[in-house]
Amino acid sequence: MSSSGAKPVIKATDHPNSTAGELPGLLNITLEEVAEGLQSSKFTSVDIVKAYLARIEESNDEFRSVIETNPDAVRAAELLDEERHRSGRRGYWHGVPILVKDNIVTQDRMETTSGSCALVGAKPDNEASVVSKFRKAGAVILGKTNLSEWANFRSSMTSNGWSPRGGQTMGTYYPKSEPSGSSAGSGVATSLGLCIASLGSETAGSIICPAEINCVVGLKPTRGLVANDGCVPISHRQDVVGPMTRTVRDAAHMLNTLAGRSEADDFTWNIPFDPIPDFTTSCQTIDIKGIKIGVPRNTFIEVASPILAAFEIALTTLATAGAEIIENTDFESVEEFLKQDKVTQSFCIAAEFKSDLATYFAALKNNPHNIHNMKDLITYTQNTPEEQYPDRDTERFLWTQKEGADVSSAKYKELMEKDQYFGGVGGILGALKKHNLDILAVPSTLDIPTLFAAKMGFPILSVPLGFYPEDTKIEMNKRGNLVAIAPGIPFCITFITKAFDDAKLLRVGYAFEQITKVRLNGPKPFKVPKTELKDVLQRAQKL
Repeated sequence: MSSSGAKPVIKATDHPNSTAGELPGLLNITLEEVAEGLQSSKFTSVDIVKAYLARIEESNDEFRSVIETNPDAVRAAELLDEERHRSGRRGYWHGVPILVKDNIVTQDRMETTSGSCALVGAKPDNEASVVSKFRKAGAVILGKTNLSEWANFRSSMTSNGWSPRGGQTMGTYYPKSEPSGSSAGSGVATSLGLCIASLGSETAGSIICPAEINCVVGLKPTRGLVANDGCVPISHRQDVVGPMTRTVRDAAHMLNTLAGRSEADDFTWNIPFDPIPDFTTSCQTIDIKGIKIGVPRNTFIEVASPILAAFEIALTTLATAGAEIIENTDFESVEEFLKQDKVTQSFCIAAEFKSDLATYFAALKNNPHNIHNMKDLITYTQNTPEEQYPDRDTERFLWTQKEGADVSSAKYKELMEKDQYFGGVGGILGALKKHNLDILAVPSTLDIPTLFAAKMGFPILSVPLGFYPEDTKIEMNKRGNLVAIAPGIPFCITFITKAFDDAKLLRVGYAFEQITKVRLNGPKPFKVPKTELKDVLQRAQKL
């Protein structure tokens, strides 16, 4: 023991779901538990793939989180089992099943449609780098998850998690509830234990929001830390692929595989470190002494009282773990930003959507519906019954047709400069620098911090914080078809920092998660699939 007077490093338990002699339950199983079980031959990759396929079949009629399963998943698992037996494992992901959002290209027998009928049968030339990385690591691509159609950039009168191909994804903690979006299926599938982890994508909130409402961890990495090629785009500048997991440590494991430079994405050449660090080293201790956390309270607009109360307790928890909480770290640009209407706030990404989607269409080797640009897509959507127009409008599509909505226009350049001010010196970057902060913390997934981080490509981590109390009054979503707020629905705490400081988010998020254990100790999803690994093993023994 040191005699220097320094506090000892506190080690956390990384596998709370394990019990000696028993197989871990699939609702909260971790990657390291799966890897250990495969390595010690407690079960095979085929076993766990079959267990997940059974759980998807059990739950998908109600939750509709998976848009399609991979018909070759079992065969892929067989080959990976044979390889492990013959020459050992490639790493943690060897034989481990993951799900992938349906706007991320896979070169297999599955579609990549962003939930739209317009892309059914369309074939891109190349698989997304992020998918290829997981295949190389030995992961099994189990299937594709449902999403808000076109990653929630079609309609202002739709519901989160709805697409023509996948139907309506439902939230996991209250019947007929909002799953949030756009990575709705990835959040729901991870929450229900239909995979070890899933890939989502985020332009502005699309990972962290469904992670929040389904009580899982959502990490939107720094734009450029992870290659973004092979994804149906909204904005090449803001779109980021990221992990949706049940633990922060599993998110770090996913980031280890995702991160790195790519010839297919110029943004990745901004990565300031080589080699890529092991992000799991940020998930080893609950001691966060010396970390300075800022609280920008002028962004706390219409925060529900249960969320705010839980957040205040969370700040005390973080301080007890060694962090220094810095108040009065407001964003100077908030008032100016709030004067903009929604169309102006989204003007730059609307212009980028028009340009980037045309580029995506042009690269298709098969384009069965002959769609080449936004005008073609609007015409197709408004004239295809499955797209449910006009009940679900095309307002956001139409933003791309407004005057000046072009990446070469003077208006685009003017508003881009303003966006960089909002997220930069007038917002996140200004607060971090002025107060010498490491990260910012906010309750829930507030619009202003989320949008500002998106504009700058800054990383965000959401970690479960709590649940609405039993006396909560039920509120419906804007469309009126799904429950938005109700007793037991989860909410989160969100951590934000500057580009390429993702490891700091993981360090603080891990400490908070391990101290509070909100997902493990809180309510469970209102309906959970019953199939477990032991059931698959028992059936196999009877054959």
